Amino acid sequence: MTKFYLVRHGKTEFNQQGRFQGGDVDSPLLPESIKNAQKVGSYLSNIKFSHAFCSPQNRAVETAKNIIMNLRTNVELTISPNLREMRFGKWDGDVVKKYITDPIFNTFMNNPENYKSNGGEDYYEFVQRIQNGLEGIFQQYSKKDDNVLIAAHALVISFAAKTLTGEKFNDIRREGLVDNTSVTILSTNDFSEFQLEEWNKTDFLHL
Repeated sequence: MTKFYLVRHGKTEFNQQGRFQGGDVDSPLLPESIKNAQKVGSYLSNIKFSHAFCSPQNRAVETAKNIIMNLRTNVELTISPNLREMRFGKWDGDVVKKYITDPIFNTFMNNPENYKSNGGEDYYEFVQRIQNGLEGIFQQYSKKDDNVLIAAHALVISFAAKTLTGEKFNDIRREGLVDNTSVTILSTNDFSEFQLEEWNKTDFLHL
């Protein structure tokens, strides 16, 4: 069985400022986020990871590095372009509240199944990309008891975990996305059937 340990990056300056932070922009992690990534590493320190992967965006790379620094065994890190956050097109980097009354934004948030690309990706393109990325990782690490660490983004983790376990786009949005530096565990034997073993776990951050 392969287990994917999916960790969202820490909170960034753009998160704090209420800006769109998709696949075409980046923002530094806040100091607290470095500490929280280290707490993730301590929490997962007893897990023997076969490998680690992360999005090419710096907020995910730095989160991954700080996790790995606090594991008990050395783990090699590989950057995977398919783990990049969803591309938001013309919104990326702009202030979210400017678009609260925009019908396109409303569809993006509340009816993802019918959202059309706003100069970036629609949800179907995005989900296909991240599922392809995870399948490629699975093909490399599909031996018995392979544990794989993945540092990525809110939409990447939420939509990967939930679509692979059979949920529809609109239901995923309604239920909410994973929090910063949370741990979600997704397991599979064949990349056909999946079990969501842990969702959005953050209690270890407050110990």
